Amino acid sequence: MLGSDHDSVSRRVYEHPRILEDLVLGFAESAVGDLLDMSTLKQVPARHVSDGLQQSENDMIWEVRTREGGLLYVYVMLEFQSRRDWTMPLRMANYVGQFYRGLLPRPEIQELRSLPQVLPIVIYSGKPPWKVPKNVEEMIDRTLPGLVPYRMQMPYLLLDVWRTSGLSRSLRNVADSVFRLQRAESAEAAGAEIRTLAEWLAGEEWESLRRVLERWIMRVFLPRERQLERTVGEDTDLRELGKLLEVDMRTWEDNFREAAETRGRTEGRTEGRTDLLLNMVRQKFGEESAAHMAPVLAACQSEQALDEAGVLLLKCETGEDLLAKVREI
Repeated sequence: MLGSDHDSVSRRVYEHPRILEDLVLGFAESAVGDLLDMSTLKQVPARHVSDGLQQSENDMIWEVRTREGGLLYVYVMLEFQSRRDWTMPLRMANYVGQFYRGLLPRPEIQELRSLPQVLPIVIYSGKPPWKVPKNVEEMIDRTLPGLVPYRMQMPYLLLDVWRTSGLSRSLRNVADSVFRLQRAESAEAAGAEIRTLAEWLAGEEWESLRRVLERWIMRVFLPRERQLERTVGEDTDLRELGKLLEVDMRTWEDNFREAAETRGRTEGRTEGRTDLLLNMVRQKFGEESAAHMAPVLAACQSEQALDEAGVLLLKCETGEDLLAKVREI
């Protein structure tokens, strides 16, 4: 599979109910207001919803009831993207459609003959601007004005880590703090945000969330700092991480900047290769094959994997064969 330990650790941050609650209430308030009963929030494995729903490692579904009760949940769908993907509007529309299809056999759906509401959210962590339509309707040709009213409509909420406005600190919103930490460009800013998280999550009830954040910080932010690696252990907590940053701030900041620059160069190279590969797929097998291939290549964080995909492109005779083989890399 195309992916990385970095992605899996980052994804685990959003598997905690507190993060999801803060994410929805903080960044989707205009859509949900105070109508959701967040005490009913729980994650739903896609396989428990629909056998036909092809859930990728970057997808996540939560369900929550409204304060008014009723038989239907509201579903929150998360998709994590570190790179731009022009097919995202169609992917989200297809994802929601498959999800609804999987719900049809449920007794409450049959009784009400109604479908639940869905809030699709894309969390984008890449530095380049998203510049992708936020509704599948915008992707559809407008040659015949008379058909405009019949175009598919399926908007999604984009949360751009680098450009989403920060929330008031008085809200103590952990999702907002995670965003701020992701876009921190100096050790001083990162250390201050870690100490803020440590203060907000000091109670015993947040121990599991602290542990998830600690692992995320150590694996995503600290791996290039060899001196800190010798000091940081599995039992290091958020407060201790903040202190370690204060002790050797200059060295850590130099490496933090070096790591950021390296990630930027790597992202630029892989993005360029992905665009080139997609264009080659489009020329050889057509637009439909390129659309299917785009999300698979978008999940790739390795130049080696992209090189392997390029070799397969030369060897495969059909778009279907190429897609199947690239998924096995």
